[in-house]
Amino acid sequence: MKSKIRKAICAGSWYENDPFELSEEIKFYLEKVKQLNKPVKAVIVPHAGYMYSGQVAAYSFKQIPKTTRKIIIMGTLHHYYMKGVCALDYDFLETPLGNIKVSKDVKDLINRGIAEFVPQADSYEHSIEIELPFLKYCLEDFEIVPLLVGNVDSKNFADILINYIDQCTVIVVSVDFSHFHNYEKARELDSKAVNTILALKENDVPDLEIDSPYAVMTLINICKILKWKPELLIYKNSGDITGDKSRVVGYSSIVFY
Repeated sequence: MKSKIRKAICAGSWYENDPFELSEEIKFYLEKVKQLNKPVKAVIVPHAGYMYSGQVAAYSFKQIPKTTRKIIIMGTLHHYYMKGVCALDYDFLETPLGNIKVSKDVKDLINRGIAEFVPQADSYEHSIEIELPFLKYCLEDFEIVPLLVGNVDSKNFADILINYIDQCTVIVVSVDFSHFHNYEKARELDSKAVNTILALKENDVPDLEIDSPYAVMTLINICKILKWKPELLIYKNSGDITGDKSRVVGYSSIVFY
């Protein structure tokens, strides 16, 4: 039977399509980051084009243990509203650096009625795809559980996801922070958001200006149950990269261990 492969729709625009150039860009970002050597179990990373957020994302990806065999990645839905979770039901996810195998956990979540695959939700969605080349570059033998998290009961979803986590699993949550404020206003809003996440205050998350609130609340609930500790590695916004501080987007790298 022919494999079902999700095509990389952002390659050549959000990040390089050429495997060598893409590898060199990711390598460039990662080489600027120190390895913390902590038992990282989850990370928060941004999902903008690499020229804007690639360096911030590298701070988190550098910390994922090489022994990781499964990535549960939670993104958001920018173009499609849904209650519940869209699990990307493919055999592989395509990247210019090679395909990534999708875990059988996806079928299990769908068969149990915990998630569903809604192709329209994924058609133009970048929040998961943008993280894949980094993961493919940083890890060797791993599978992925790709989940676009819509409006969910985050406590209940956290209780479910914990059953899919083992010693070789890392959670990646794809999150951008405030959008299109001036530089100072963005820093004010994003500081509040970062501090809320670091304090694991899931009830305050709906009041924040972040674009993956339900994924973040789910992660916070998992952290509380499993007693993971958060740490901010870096915060920047697009104004720090481009110099245009009139309308910026915020990015953070946060790890949990």
